[in-house]
Amino acid sequence: MSRDVELSVVAPCFNEGDNVEELVDRLNAMFARRGLRGEVVLVDDASTDATPTVLRQLAQSVSNLVVCTHPVNRGIEAAWRTGLKAARGTYVCFIDADLQNPPEDVWRLYQELLFSRVDLVQGIRSTLVRERDSRYYLSRGLNVLLNALFGMRTADNKSGFVLGRREILEDTLRHRFAYRYYQTFIRIAAHYRGYSTRDVETLFEKRLAGSSFMSRFPLRVVVGVTIDLAKALVEFRIVRKRENTIADFVREVGVREPRTAVQPWRRALFGLFCATMPMHKWQIRRSARWYYDELRHSQWLTPEQIRELQERRLRALVSHAYYHVPFYRDLFDGAGLGPSDVRTLDDLRSVPLLSKDTVAENLYHGMLSNNHDKRRMLRVATSGSTGEPFVCYADRHQLEIRWAATLRGLEMTGYRFGDRQVRLWHQTIGMGRMQVAQEKVDALLSRRVFIPAFEISDANVEQVLETIRRYRPVLLDGYAESLHLLARHLGQRSLRECGVKAIVTSAQSLPSASRRVIEDAFGCKVFDKYGSREFSGIAWECEAHDGHHVVGESYVVEVLKEGRPALPGEVGEVVITDLNNYCMPFIRYRIGDLAVAMDWGVTCACGRGLSRIGNIEGRVQSIIVGGNGCYLPGTFFAHFFKEYTFLLRQYQIVQHKPGTIMLKLVKGHRFSDQHLADMLAALRQYVGASTEIAVEFVDVVPLGRTGKRQAVISSVPLDYQDISIDRAQSAG
Repeated sequence: MSRDVELSVVAPCFNEGDNVEELVDRLNAMFARRGLRGEVVLVDDASTDATPTVLRQLAQSVSNLVVCTHPVNRGIEAAWRTGLKAARGTYVCFIDADLQNPPEDVWRLYQELLFSRVDLVQGIRSTLVRERDSRYYLSRGLNVLLNALFGMRTADNKSGFVLGRREILEDTLRHRFAYRYYQTFIRIAAHYRGYSTRDVETLFEKRLAGSSFMSRFPLRVVVGVTIDLAKALVEFRIVRKRENTIADFVREVGVREPRTAVQPWRRALFGLFCATMPMHKWQIRRSARWYYDELRHSQWLTPEQIRELQERRLRALVSHAYYHVPFYRDLFDGAGLGPSDVRTLDDLRSVPLLSKDTVAENLYHGMLSNNHDKRRMLRVATSGSTGEPFVCYADRHQLEIRWAATLRGLEMTGYRFGDRQVRLWHQTIGMGRMQVAQEKVDALLSRRVFIPAFEISDANVEQVLETIRRYRPVLLDGYAESLHLLARHLGQRSLRECGVKAIVTSAQSLPSASRRVIEDAFGCKVFDKYGSREFSGIAWECEAHDGHHVVGESYVVEVLKEGRPALPGEVGEVVITDLNNYCMPFIRYRIGDLAVAMDWGVTCACGRGLSRIGNIEGRVQSIIVGGNGCYLPGTFFAHFFKEYTFLLRQYQIVQHKPGTIMLKLVKGHRFSDQHLADMLAALRQYVGASTEIAVEFVDVVPLGRTGKRQAVISSVPLDYQDISIDRAQSAG
């Protein structure tokens, strides 16, 4: 760990001159007895007694004492914030300076946090004295009210004796409204931000010196807490739940999206859609609409602000992964890293890369968070590009943010909710009956028609085109392969008259030649989407058509070449850190794709500050190793074979060992043996003359289970980061 101090104890002080010296002595005695590297941070909140003088004297004689001063009284929460900024410890404890909470009990809270691995421990006040005054009953009554209103089951919600990691306390102290007594809601705030908490019973002793800020009949405090209570209800129960980092950041920097008029009927339909989400969306609640509103604003942040937001979210993710995911704790310890060592995107590069094989090996042996309810975690399975299914887990929160990001991505095309849409997709594969029913209701409310991509064939392609003509969608969305098939089938004909304004392609790389064919056939622009089953939509092409905008609020996307960040224009391996997945974190995950790097600091012409990646060049598993030692990405073959459309209708390259490939061909209308020989001779100029090329003629290259046709398949073990630049080739 980079911090020398293990535990900082922060104590606000207001007129505690008779208590602070004893507090410091007892805390330091506890540090010495327990072998803790600790410090004491005292915050003088504009005391009017001898507190300032006593603190100055103590600061001269106590080496591990930090003294902070407020020129005016700002309250307990402000003192906590000041103390947090000054504290150097990995862990921080808040305690009152009045000695009613025994300083020795700090150790008990600390031990409980380390043992239970929860995020926050709160000291529950218990007393041996049977004295009952008005303040006691007010406190008990308030706790009952807090439990009832916020769904808590806590014996002492408002106890200010709490201990946790510094970043968790910092996050817990972020709030939307101005409060007088925010300390009342410290436990509630932690709960609604998704942090795990634990109680520790501590003795609450009678105050022997100084006086409480609360009188016996604290009318002013009661009124203030009542007002705060109304604000907290709105903030934690109505407006937001758990995810607030993006909204907080946008509010801090004051970014707003460009205003666009929304027709009343669209607004009404969208309101109905969101209000009924539990009926037609799998595991998605109405709160997803709030995430959509946040993402609409955050896309207009500057690149520097996006980076700052990512780093704020990264710190929280890394801390959670280290303390709650055994796999990452071992990984970080093995690399000599702690959470405090990964605070920036540059620091992130010190974390080892995560492979699919490693995830599969450790899935049920340390990859899952130990503070998530496993029954609420959702299983996500991919089809597996090499025939090996891949399983991971997500939670409801992730699905909600993914839905919000998808809607925002579609809007980059000019689409607006309520526009007619046709999707060429796998639709209901893998869904149960209830999910199928929900999907149909969702499509109805979204004005969306599904066409199963895996059912498209020469026999029914005209029927598919007629469905599109009749429905007249504004947006056409689907697999690049399926859309290219439709466009090629049209030939010299066109579907311009059916009113399609934009096409979104996804699931496969989109060569420029295929883009042109699709655009010519449908008479509109193509917008490419880059995504995966693990993460859904990762990056979207905007109206400027200059790269793919990464969903930077959710993902950190690196493009690596030989272990370093690829330079703009270079092809590199895509590595992803998911900032949302806390139940099964993905940190520096090698997704297996290749992409062109772009300069993250350059703002797109559209004005969005989201970073961009260039063309998706295919999958690492689609790299073919030639007999001459060169590496050719799958996109090379798309460019190569576009010159031989007269010779072949479909192709598939399969490689099981370097220097040997199987070429499966569906013959074209002008096929001849001579043309084939010429093509193979040209191909050997790239793969090497010594490469063995076996040709197999087939009637059709079959679609995969989900409707995707994979043009290039390789089972050759390959680590892209070990490939030398001068041995890699790509075609443009």
